[in-house]
Amino acid sequence: MDELSEKGKELLRKVLSRGRIAYDSLNEDERRVVDELVRLGYVKLYLEPNGKRIGDALRITGLTSTSHGKPNYMNYLCLVLASLIPLLFLYLSIRSLIMGYALIGVFFLAISAGLAYVIYLITRRRHCLDQV
Repeated sequence: MDELSEKGKELLRKVLSRGRIAYDSLNEDERRVVDELVRLGYVKLYLEPNGKRIGDALRITGLTSTSHGKPNYMNYLCLVLASLIPLLFLYLSIRSLIMGYALIGVFFLAISAGLAYVIYLITRRRHCLDQV
């Protein structure tokens, strides 16, 4: 412990009391002291993803589209949802038109068209249709 400077001892106390300190929050002098502490083996440095930029990091590395060469099944789930939900309301529309409830049939037809458009926009935004 004699080989540490006073700043090194002070920073080591700070690390021991807090448990973890962000490297970005340190000034230049403290960063030099951190290098000294790492070299002497008193602390370890860890790299972890920034929570604010995790989406960008996943997009850059390509982990959102494929995983080890296997297709991402989320794309297919988007396509299934895009077809099933509006089809349910289309079925209800046709069923109500057959039963003689024209106003309700038109209402369900409008809901079906609206949902189909909204789900199409969501799948386009998530880039599900681009990768299939």
